Amino acid sequence: MSTDLKIGFIGLGNMGSGMASNLLEFTQAKGHDLLVLDLNQEIVESFVARGAINGESIANIARRVDILFTSLPSAAEVNAVAYSEEGLLQNFKANSIWFETSTNELADWQKIITQADKSLTLVDAPVSGGAEGAAAGTLTMLLGVDEQVLDSHAEILASFTAKAVRMGPSGSGYVGKLCQLHLNYLVAQGIGETMMLGAKADLDLTTLHGVLQNSCAQSYVVDSYIPKVLDGSYDESFTLGLATKDMRLISELGQLLEVPLSLADSVYGSYQTATATYGADEPHLKIVKLIEDQTGHLLRS
Repeated sequence: MSTDLKIGFIGLGNMGSGMASNLLEFTQAKGHDLLVLDLNQEIVESFVARGAINGESIANIARRVDILFTSLPSAAEVNAVAYSEEGLLQNFKANSIWFETSTNELADWQKIITQADKSLTLVDAPVSGGAEGAAAGTLTMLLGVDEQVLDSHAEILASFTAKAVRMGPSGSGYVGKLCQLHLNYLVAQGIGETMMLGAKADLDLTTLHGVLQNSCAQSYVVDSYIPKVLDGSYDESFTLGLATKDMRLISELGQLLEVPLSLADSVYGSYQTATATYGADEPHLKIVKLIEDQTGHLLRS
């Protein structure tokens, strides 16, 4: 990489701010420039105070950067930054590369690729590991990309990920992320039912949690989510609305690939009910509160 490489980052939310912070340290150590952009000007100014450059607009970033990362809430925002006269596709300079790290719709991404200039490289690169992993630089990135592209950008990706895994050709990153989320959300609803069985039978829930952690039921969801139900916080790092959006993408992927997803469709219905009941901005583990309200029994340590 040349010493005057310009890197852009659009979307400085819970995930993006952590990724961009680690990326900023990398660019400063290597003599590169980092341009940042977000609707929240306070977070942009905080990055500028640390040495980043205000990207000012989508078009400006697109015209200046060699490599762009985006971290956005949904396909709607990805489409918004991609299209229009002031969007990425109309303003990217030739031979740029775009790593899109959101959980996006496969069909929408494929449409963006077909409309992009042939000199551009567009990579679906969703990440896993939560806001804490983004801040710590321990994320796993799942990429739909050619091996040589991954190899040539390995150093920069390592600045904010612990693993950058090639899942296959373009689109494979998104599919890999949705497969992971599919199981995550099924288990998230499952822990509510499991813990309620124990609660109604007068088991000590902390003891039950310990048993689950040291059995065939052990998983990240069991380890990390159950304590956030038992303390009543329901995990404020992610919202019900975003979880429901992810479940919609999973259901639609099943339809696209002609895979019956009876469990996913049932859980998607539960997330829709939880979102309608408690609100899209409530913590995602309020999915468990559905069974608490149905039984009239709170799950607490």
